[in-house]
Amino acid sequence: MVILLRRAEGRETFYRLLEWDKGQAASERLAALILEQEGFRDIDPSHPLGGKDGGKDMLCEFNNFKWIGAAYFPRGQQSFNEIKKKYRHDLEGVYRNEAKGIAFITNQELSLMERKILEEMDKTVDVRIYHLERIANILNTPKMYGIRLEYLEIEMTKEEQLSYFSYVNEQGITRIEQKLDDLCASILNQTEQISVFDDTEEVRTLKEVLEAENMFLDKIWFDRHLSLEYRIEQGIEDVNPEIWKGAMESARKVIEKYGEENLGPYSDFEWGMLNGKLSALRWVLGYEWDMLDT
Repeated sequence: MVILLRRAEGRETFYRLLEWDKGQAASERLAALILEQEGFRDIDPSHPLGGKDGGKDMLCEFNNFKWIGAAYFPRGQQSFNEIKKKYRHDLEGVYRNEAKGIAFITNQELSLMERKILEEMDKTVDVRIYHLERIANILNTPKMYGIRLEYLEIEMTKEEQLSYFSYVNEQGITRIEQKLDDLCASILNQTEQISVFDDTEEVRTLKEVLEAENMFLDKIWFDRHLSLEYRIEQGIEDVNPEIWKGAMESARKVIEKYGEENLGPYSDFEWGMLNGKLSALRWVLGYEWDMLDT
């Protein structure tokens, strides 16, 4: 029995790409998946099963501009002249399709100088070259392990399985957070569009709010004044005579303003309503809740 050992440090992906034997159709599908991972959108393959392709393997969109995608996956390393010949042919698809740029995806090794030569063949065209080392690195990321397994038949190591499931968990949490953010934004947007008031209703003016706040303040103060007066009469508390004289004068003015019949006594429910209304009005005016000082 022959046991095939997997090359370490990502080299297995590198060599399986270089020795590609799955044909043009599979290479174009893999290229489309790589471009999707890289942020390209609306990827539309031409004729991976054969037929005229109009000078491109796929049309796509990048940064809101039309691009073409071209895949070149021969078996084994080719000469730079062969690679350049294929790239020049694919470059014509940019002009035919009135595209802004070209994404050239290949399983070939390209040096920095060779990439620069290709990129400068037409400086009016935006270029992204996905060479062997670059696409191997993309396929060796947790998000792409499944694609790598499908197209290169490379199973995950134990370490890669840990990385993959960690990635999946993080993505799940991110999606949940995004859904919650979208839901909150939607609720806020709908709330802003809903009028709290009918067309026939008018919002109270600040003057009206202040007058109501002052009325509840007076009534609550007066009730507390009567309670203090009872405790003084019973000898429970003492108050400075001058202060008490001023308090009695203030009480007289409250009686004149509202009428003694409108100043209690209150049931527990009525007393709670008075305090609640004062607290609410003061909150509207900028106080903290339960600010009931008189």
